[in-house]
Amino acid sequence: MDIFKKIAEHRTETERLAWTGTFADYIRKIRENPRLAMTAHARVYEMIASQGITEENGRRKYHFFDKEIFGLDRAIEKLVEEYFHSAARRLDVRKRILLLMGPVSGGKSTIVTMLKRGLEQFSRTDEGAVYAIKGCPMHEEPLHLIPNELRPEVEQELGVKIEGNLCPSCQQRLRDQYNGRIEEVLVERVLISEENRIGIGTFSPSDPKSQDIADLTGSIDFSTITEYGSESDPRAYRFDGELNKANRGLMEFQEMLKCDEKFLWNLLSLTQEGNFKAGRFALISADE
Repeated sequence: MDIFKKIAEHRTETERLAWTGTFADYIRKIRENPRLAMTAHARVYEMIASQGITEENGRRKYHFFDKEIFGLDRAIEKLVEEYFHSAARRLDVRKRILLLMGPVSGGKSTIVTMLKRGLEQFSRTDEGAVYAIKGCPMHEEPLHLIPNELRPEVEQELGVKIEGNLCPSCQQRLRDQYNGRIEEVLVERVLISEENRIGIGTFSPSDPKSQDIADLTGSIDFSTITEYGSESDPRAYRFDGELNKANRGLMEFQEMLKCDEKFLWNLLSLTQEGNFKAGRFALISADE
């Protein structure tokens, strides 16, 4: 194998996948393929299903897990069918947290790792393409730009479902940078990457005395207060929490049951309402 040839091919492919256009351009893409606006749950299910499904003795076998998971076909079928598939259809199960429990070496971490790596690869395909507002710290769905009162008509015309609201940062940019002209807002294609903190977040509990909720939700950058004049200015806030970065993808919460209660409170709002409270802002929407 020519290593450098493979590296060059990978670089060329990454450059080919790069895309930037206006919101108007994105709407044209949605008209051609409404599935571009699928939810995070739907993206995970489609990723799994894309690797093939076969039925044996009345049970479904998902080949996505074939290379690393053995002897857990029944548990995998239950995981995919009862959680991801149902959540992808927007049933109430999507409001639940998926908690993997079992003995050591039972495959829990392997399953999570496979899902994260799978999402990274799937986002590089045409079927799994992810588009986001350019410059948004949460890489949020561009359709959030559409005002709530117009959404019913837009949803009917485009054949999509729009959930969630603009993050404080994008609200300000839309007002100040684009003068409210939604059609001119720049949109880009993003590649899910745990390394680059795009669409994948990981939270590991530590000493309760030193652990900060900002690790999940981001925090105020006090060094910018004198520049922007207020703690409520979105530019004075760091949207760098794990929940912020996991938006549009998957959030791994390690050893969840060992966490302090205050870290779990945000998850109640996140799962039930699809948003969480951050600093001095109103609730921030998240699609995970």
